[in-house]
Amino acid sequence: MRLKKNPDSAISLRAAGMKATPQRCAILHVLDSSDRPLSVEDIRQELGDESGVPTIYRNLQSFVDQGWAESLVGVDQVMRFVRCHSTGHHHHLQCEGCGRTVEVQTCAVEASLAALGQPAGFRVTRHQLALYGLCPECQHQ
Repeated sequence: MRLKKNPDSAISLRAAGMKATPQRCAILHVLDSSDRPLSVEDIRQELGDESGVPTIYRNLQSFVDQGWAESLVGVDQVMRFVRCHSTGHHHHLQCEGCGRTVEVQTCAVEASLAALGQPAGFRVTRHQLALYGLCPECQHQ
């Protein structure tokens, strides 16, 4: 894949005060084009030899910091990244059959987590919940 600027990615990057480099735009495009979490190696293969692993990691961390992506550790203990489109706190459902990931806009566990921390005097400030199952297509196979 030849690195080129995606106009939507460039606008998002500039709005966040980040330079819209060809690498950043291409990484966002690769994440946007996938319905599955991608490892750094997956992304590097999509981009070809034009972007190195350190550059990809650095940009992915910036995207995580901005809330545009989230890192998910799979059952194989490999860290993968998924593009997030929600502006607020959310979770992901991941299919154990095909790997497809769906963003869930709500969080039904926040009140329970706050209650869990209270006896110890602990205030829960954030959490990450991984939900695994089978998507409708994999359930029918």
